[in-house]
Amino acid sequence: MALETFQQWIDLMQQNGGEVTTYQQQYQSDQQALQQAQTASAYSRALTTLKEHISAIQIPAMKAESTHLQQQLAQEVSAWGKEHTYHDSYNNQTYPLGYEYGPQGIGGSDWLGEELSQAQTLADYQQVVEDLQMWLTNFEAMKANFSDKTPYNQPHQTDLELMRHYGYMDERVVVVSLSEQALRAYDHGKLVKAFLVTTGQPDLPTPPGTWWIEGKQHPTVFKSSEPKGSPYWYPDTPINYAMQYHSNGYFLHDAWWRADFGPGTNFPHQDPTGDPFAGQGSHGCVNMSTDNAAWLYNFVSLYTPVLIY
Repeated sequence: MALETFQQWIDLMQQNGGEVTTYQQQYQSDQQALQQAQTASAYSRALTTLKEHISAIQIPAMKAESTHLQQQLAQEVSAWGKEHTYHDSYNNQTYPLGYEYGPQGIGGSDWLGEELSQAQTLADYQQVVEDLQMWLTNFEAMKANFSDKTPYNQPHQTDLELMRHYGYMDERVVVVSLSEQALRAYDHGKLVKAFLVTTGQPDLPTPPGTWWIEGKQHPTVFKSSEPKGSPYWYPDTPINYAMQYHSNGYFLHDAWWRADFGPGTNFPHQDPTGDPFAGQGSHGCVNMSTDNAAWLYNFVSLYTPVLIY
């Protein structure tokens, strides 16, 4: 059984482009030692060495899998973004779609890069692999949903497939579609409400993934973590309904200063209010009208899943 486990780790590493020559040599040596062992103590020594070899390959194998999945995500996001763009007539700029998964988003240094740099244990690398698999799954769903012409306020096949995949069919769940700039609330697989939102601008994307409600505040005041000279600074802002879905200040909340929500509002644009802070996407939060935020605040509770794709 131990030999079989060792071979599985070697296969995993090889599948992900890792160098396995040394580990294959160890496997052959361990196999031979077990075959030649004639006493209980010889078996024990051979097994101890084999278990040490298994322990030694685990983190390198998980690193190889992490690197492979990281490269896969980067390549897929880059290729899709080159073919699917948004031309902003307001500033005559063209942006790649799916940027939330790219270098400025979860695929960049602030998210995946930081997670990889801090990973030390086997459990850390297993979490990295799980996260990468989650982002790849959600990115595939976003691509599929992009060509789905179902109105934003109707159930979407990709929503339901993702909810089944993550085991969310028997509870309340909030689904945010980045490509539609829409939020859909489901209760046990049934759509109960849908409305348009504004998500993070290209430089400060909303992180896709499977998160959950970590806390609720009504009312509260948001204070900028950036200095006043920064382009990302904003004045102290009263918020009526704030629902944190990720640490470091990522919220579902009302944006009473905006008049428009929906497709294109995550890019530079002219909002009817004339408010300069309304003329661009959020700083990573999911913005909505005050009425919709009030409804959502009462719909969710602590640990309600938030699925963003």
